[in-house]
Amino acid sequence: MKLLSKLTTREKRVLLIGGLVAIALVSYQIYLWYGSIRSSVKEYAEAKQVNLEKQLSRLSEKEPLKKKLDALNSELKGLEQRLLPGDKPPVAQAELQRILKETALSSGIEIKLERPLSPVEMELYTAVPVEIGFTATTAKLKGMLYKIKTSPFLLTVTEMKSNVTNINNPVDTYTTLVVNGFIKKPANSKPKSVSKKRTGSAS
Repeated sequence: MKLLSKLTTREKRVLLIGGLVAIALVSYQIYLWYGSIRSSVKEYAEAKQVNLEKQLSRLSEKEPLKKKLDALNSELKGLEQRLLPGDKPPVAQAELQRILKETALSSGIEIKLERPLSPVEMELYTAVPVEIGFTATTAKLKGMLYKIKTSPFLLTVTEMKSNVTNINNPVDTYTTLVVNGFIKKPANSKPKSVSKKRTGSAS
C-alpha cells in the first residue's frame, strides 16, 4: 500500500492497464484451451456414436444373415442327399451305370456303349462321368434326357453328340452322352489336378 501511495497517477494508470491486459491474455488462453478440449470431446463423442451405430447396424443385420445361412445350409443338405452312393469313384460310377441302364430301359432304349471316364476333382466334390452310346428316335432321346434331368440323383449331361444312322430314313440317331454324377470328397482330402484322359473300354 505504501508503494502504491508513492506512485503517481500516471504510473497507477499504466499499472492498471497492464493488469487488465494480463487478465485479458490469461482469459484468452483459458478460452482457447476450453475450446480445444470441447472440440476434442465432441470429436470423440461423434466417433463413439458412429462406432455404436455400426455395431447396432451389424446386430440388426445378424438375424437376416443367419436366416440366409440356414437356408443355404438346408439347400446344401438337400443337394447332398442327391449325391451318388459310395465314397470312391469306381463304386459311384458303377452305380451311375446301373442308373443309366435302368433309365434307358424305361425309355425303350438299349445302351450299346458304356464306359467310365476319369473322375474330375472339385473343391468339395468329385464328378464321376460315364459315357454311354445308343440308337434311338428323337422322341425316345428327348424322354431319356428328361429322365436324366429329373432323376432323384444329381446328374448333369456335359457332352452330347448325335448322328443320323440312315440319311434316307432319318428316324433314328446314334447318340453318345457324357453324364456326370457326384460324390462328396473326404474332409481331409486335397484337390488334385484335373485329368482329361478317358479310361475304360467299351462294353
